[in-house]
Amino acid sequence: MVWWWPWGSSKTPEQEAARGPTALERKCKSRRSALAGCRLANPDKSTEACKNLELAVVTCLAEGLCKPHHAEHRRCYTSVYKTGHYKGLGHCIPYEEAMKECLRKQKRYPL
Repeated sequence: MVWWWPWGSSKTPEQEAARGPTALERKCKSRRSALAGCRLANPDKSTEACKNLELAVVTCLAEGLCKPHHAEHRRCYTSVYKTGHYKGLGHCIPYEEAMKECLRKQKRYPL
């Protein structure tokens, strides 16, 4: 009798890394399409109108590609919103910029 175990992976880390970007692209696909739709709907003011959607795509990509920067941004975001210190100010902008810079180095930004 042969047992088949569907869980787990016998792939090497290199094979897992090769699979990574496609899995990441699938994960972020809905955010990318929402951003593209926003830019089509707002051709004049796409940077202002689509700022939050762009940040959602950056955050999604950084979660897989720039983990330390994403973790710092998440800590800032969670701290600011849980404590109620957010008053319309950009407290976490330096962390957002760090994620964008990391993605630029990997040629994954601009979106």
